[in-house]
Amino acid sequence: MIQVRNICTVKYGSFREFVHAADELMEICRQRGWAPGTLLSPLAGANNEVVWQFDYPDLTTMQQETTAAQTDPEFMKIFRAAGELVYPESARTEILESAPHIA
Repeated sequence: MIQVRNICTVKYGSFREFVHAADELMEICRQRGWAPGTLLSPLAGANNEVVWQFDYPDLTTMQQETTAAQTDPEFMKIFRAAGELVYPESARTEILESAPHIA
């Protein structure tokens, strides 16, 4: 299993608009048959931080859906607009895999 976490800090006063944009993006994902992900916010920690978490069965699926989203005009129009609501230097991506059972 592959888990992707897109993490960023939303500009103060823009959280509601960011969540609305994320909801629109998740709906597009559902319509296209892509993993919609889950939008999370910490109970404590960095203020206005959001984590958009995705679970994929494998790296190939993750790469296919990422490429499809990045080349989808409707998705990217909303994604770019949401990007204006984020502090650019705060954005990062984590990609995790299921822990192996080693010898």
